[in-house]
This record gives sequence, C-alpha cells and structure tokens, in this order.
Amino acid sequence: MKFSLIIMMLILTLPAIAQRPLNKRDQKAKEEFEALISAENKYNVLLEKADGAFKSRDYLSARMTYQEAIPFNPEMEQWLISKVNDLDILMAKNAARSVDSIYVKVPIKVSRLADAQADNGVKSRQLEVPDLIVVSAETDSLVEIEEVPTKIVESSLPKKPQPKSEKVLIENQTNTIEEKVKEDFTQLDDGITEETFNLVNHEVLRVLVKEGIDIKIFKRVKHNWGGEFYFLDGMDVSKRYWMEQVDLYRSKYGNTGN
Repeated sequence: MKFSLIIMMLILTLPAIAQRPLNKRDQKAKEEFEALISAENKYNVLLEKADGAFKSRDYLSARMTYQEAIPFNPEMEQWLISKVNDLDILMAKNAARSVDSIYVKVPIKVSRLADAQADNGVKSRQLEVPDLIVVSAETDSLVEIEEVPTKIVESSLPKKPQPKSEKVLIENQTNTIEEKVKEDFTQLDDGITEETFNLVNHEVLRVLVKEGIDIKIFKRVKHNWGGEFYFLDGMDVSKRYWMEQVDLYRSKYGNTGN
C-alpha cells in the first residue's frame, strides 16, 4: 500500500516537473536554435528561387534574390556577394551591347496563291468487240461462228477520280519587315559622338570616337539600383582609365561631355 502511494505521487508530480519553465540561459539557447532553423529554411527557399530565376535568364530577379539571402546565411555571404557582382557585370554587358543594335527594314517577297483546277482528267477507252453467235453443240455439224458488224462499247475500267483544286503560285510582291542588326558606324564623320540611352533598368552613355578607319566605342552603364560599369570596345576597363581617355577626346574635339 505504501509502495503504491509513492508510485501515485510520482505520477502526479511528473507533469508539474515537465511543464516547469526554462531558465533564462536555456530559453535563450532554445530561441537561438529556433532562429537558426528558421533562417536556414528561409535561405534555402530564397536560394532555390534565385537559381530558378537565373536559369530562366531573369537576371535582375536572380540578383535581387541572392542579395536578399545574404542575412540568412553568414557563412555563404562572400559567395552570395560574388553572385550579385557577377550578375551586375553580366547585365551591364548586355545593356552595353543592346544599344549598338538598331531595327532596319528588310525587303521580303510575298507570294499570292490562287485556286486552279488541274486538267488531269482521263477519258474512258473504247474497245471494238464483235458479237458472237454460238450454234448448239448438240448437233453433229461444225460449230458455226458468224461474224457480225462490230460496235463500240465502253470499257468497264474504273474512272480515275478528278483531282481536287490545288493552290498554285500566280504572283509575287515585295513587302518589308523590321529586323534587328548591328549598327554601322563607318559612315560617321571623324570626331566624337555622345549619346545617352535610357533603358528599363539601366542608363547607357555611349561615346563613339572615329578617326579615319579607327573607331573606339566607350560605354558607361549605370544600374537603377546602383553601380557603374565601364567598357572600351566591349572590354571591362577601370573608371579612371575610361575617364582619362574620354576626357582626352572631348578636349581634342571640343566636346563638354556628360
């Protein structure tokens, strides 16, 4: 009886012990662990989204999502920053290339089709077949075959079906369509030409210098979210070198620049 009472008391006191609040140190450790798990889950979701955007060539969305993931995984911070920088450079190159392409009208031939009935009908053939008179075979006399005037009968061969109407080319005419091609700068006069292109998410300054047969193309790309990139004939160059060269040609040809 005494042993049973002790067991009963233990059973009643266990829930109270289990529900006892954690001390401050344990509570803090629990919160940190839960935050770590939450951050890891958030990071995995963002990384999957960024990778998907990159594969779909939505580089802006991929860039922004990689950047958003940085606070959720400090160990991968440098790797994520490099991904962001690489995408910034990639988008800058794409923007720089896009301003050298223009739409031109290209002539194309358009054929007009009309219905025509092909005259492939086949007339039925005619055969000459004599009428034969057969004398009864029961007589001892020779079987006599009397030839009578022939007549024309129509062949029983099946008629070839008439062909259906078909389309035939009867006329050509010339139209035009717009096609994107690389711009030709060889027709420009010698000197410096500067143009600014405002794209959806970028601003591109193109400085074109022509001296005889030599053409140099300087470009500066600014992203709407920040960052500037500099190119000379499609190659990355430093801002300092770019500014020195552009200022040199501006002074030479009396252009104040931007």
